[in-house]
Amino acid sequence: MSRPQVNNKLTDMKNFKLYFEQYKLIEEATKANTHLTHLEELVLTKGEKGYNTARGFITDLLSHLQGKSKRKVNTSVKWDGAPAIFAGKHPDTGKFFVGTKSIFNKEPKINYTDNDVEMNHGHAPGLADKLKKALKYLPKLGIKGILQGDFMFDSSSVGKVNIDGVTHYIFKPNTIKYAVEADSKLGQEIANSVFGIVFHTGYDDLNSSPQYGINVRGLKKIPGVWVDDAVFTDATGTVTLTKDEAKQIRDLVKTADSVKINYKDLPLDLLNIYANSEIQRGTFLEDPENSYNNFVEWFKGRMAKEIDKRKSKAGKVKVEESFKKKIAEFKGQKDSIVNILKVSKLLSQAKQIFINKYNNAVYSTKHFLDAEDGTLKVTSPEGYVSVSKAGDAVKLVDRLEFSRANFSGGQTSTKK
Repeated sequence: MSRPQVNNKLTDMKNFKLYFEQYKLIEEATKANTHLTHLEELVLTKGEKGYNTARGFITDLLSHLQGKSKRKVNTSVKWDGAPAIFAGKHPDTGKFFVGTKSIFNKEPKINYTDNDVEMNHGHAPGLADKLKKALKYLPKLGIKGILQGDFMFDSSSVGKVNIDGVTHYIFKPNTIKYAVEADSKLGQEIANSVFGIVFHTGYDDLNSSPQYGINVRGLKKIPGVWVDDAVFTDATGTVTLTKDEAKQIRDLVKTADSVKINYKDLPLDLLNIYANSEIQRGTFLEDPENSYNNFVEWFKGRMAKEIDKRKSKAGKVKVEESFKKKIAEFKGQKDSIVNILKVSKLLSQAKQIFINKYNNAVYSTKHFLDAEDGTLKVTSPEGYVSVSKAGDAVKLVDRLEFSRANFSGGQTSTKK
């Protein structure tokens, strides 16, 4: 295998392991298939209530990372594994099963045997193969209840590469490519394993609420099966905000608090969709005034597509009139639209300070994205998840890095 070249524009990896002693990985917020919201999206999806929720997360995290918090806020690394795999004994039959999020369907897809896997998932051979391996190896672990985890690798997906003169094992379950030094303890574990999974959530049964912070200490160690949880130790002791960092966050929140917004009837869903379209282009609300103008043009583009779908002239006119009415409303709401975009940007800036702080910790895997020119682009972990004591959860992700990479199928551009 030829040696991949690491992008020289990026310096040595700041490998990360984050852990506040009581913190553990949480990937889902309230249900197994719940979509987690980015912190800065909250104001764009839930308006004033969303802003207050985001503000609460920021202030609680700020206090915690200064050692002043009396309220527990769970924050942890998101492993970029796929697919999500559920495993355990079915509460009704007592039989061991595996499955995907489809176990929560109205007509659940429960797999007790390889034949069940073929019947339920045979249309997706790659997924079926992973589920069959899970069915083969996971029953030996002694799982109690039901565990949810992310598939990380199997013997067919682990390669060996030379990075900066050092041999690494490398695997890519989703967007991020993980590299582990072959001579390290973790590298030796991977070399001796045929199946790898990270567990992070537990359930008493298929109708119960998720239990976050699952650890694997109680599971049996099975030769050839690599199992981990997301309980990480901060090996550097650096996950504490400096006075300057704390002041930056407080100033950003203070500025956001001072922005006047009339939330009534704002097109929140459309604004959030538009904001995501900016990320796909490699930017995020850098100039809210300009973003407002681009939002209106973007909406006009949607209008044109809807008009084209109509067959009759009357249908086209009706759609055009409806869209023009909305555009007129946007113009009347311009100040508030510009300001809500401004607040979302401020929340994003505060979030990024936390992410940068977490990324200063160290752990034993390196992370890369595939660049268009075939090189490996050094990157950070996928991101983090924070869950409040009340059970609210948000993602802390560098969206210009990872969300854009997800939109582009895991590749990043090397163009300037």
